Amino acid sequence: MNSKKIDPLFFDAAQSPETAWKERLGLLSKKEIEEMEKLVALKLEEMKTRVLRWDPDEYTVEAMAKVDGADGAH
Repeated sequence: MNSKKIDPLFFDAAQSPETAWKERLGLLSKKEIEEMEKLVALKLEEMKTRVLRWDPDEYTVEAMAKVDGADGAH
């Protein structure tokens, strides 16, 4: 067998999936753990602000122009 350890998530029914990740941390190198920590920190930061971006279609552009024009008339 070429793996360092059989993954208990798939081969040990008594193993709790909620805690199985803790045992698998030992399979990662120090560099891999540091990279995972950076990724988690980045994703947590991204969760704070979720900006929606899209390319508006012609109808939306026209509607936005009408709204902007109506606001300027007051």
